[in-house]
Amino acid sequence: MVSKSKTILARREREREALRQSILEAARQLFRQQDYSSVTLRKIAERIEYSPTTIYLYFKDKHALVIELIAEGFELLRQRMLRGQSEDPVSTLRQSSLEYLNFSQDEPHYYRLMFQLEDQELNERCRENDRRLSESCFLFLTENIGRLREAGKLGPHYSDLTVAHLLWSGLHGAACLALTNLLDNLPDGERAVFFEHVVERLVHSLTAG
Repeated sequence: MVSKSKTILARREREREALRQSILEAARQLFRQQDYSSVTLRKIAERIEYSPTTIYLYFKDKHALVIELIAEGFELLRQRMLRGQSEDPVSTLRQSSLEYLNFSQDEPHYYRLMFQLEDQELNERCRENDRRLSESCFLFLTENIGRLREAGKLGPHYSDLTVAHLLWSGLHGAACLALTNLLDNLPDGERAVFFEHVVERLVHSLTAG
């Protein structure tokens, strides 16, 4: 039989986790609406109708909260890229690359937090303590490139790691062009076509065929 004290502790833990999730959801909503510098812990607290001191019970500072969201973003990106996985490594490369670009447009607030922040302290904390954040996505790329090489469909000139960086830099460049509104002059409906052509060019340049 569960003791009364254990029941109370379990309820308090559920309440604590529920409030923590409310803080994260409020932060997500604000980052969808405002740029990084405009979002503060005070604004997040106001959104959930708590005092700012409550936020500090869960997150040491804004950077700690943002690092949590960055981790979420990389996991979402990894899941999106996995959608493109198939038995054919060339098809996997093509489809997972398209999923990467689609993620950047579907979840721009995550993408900006993950890749476009000009906050030196935050970037240092991510590098020092959260290198794991991008490893799963990059590992997926390098593993698939290894499959390409085993299948004889990858040019011999570069290492798998270099090819992965070449691919990622091309995808990231296209994503950033779109997120900074530099593709807004494209005719209606042609952004998707642009992304498809970017991916085809990258795949063609990296594969032996």
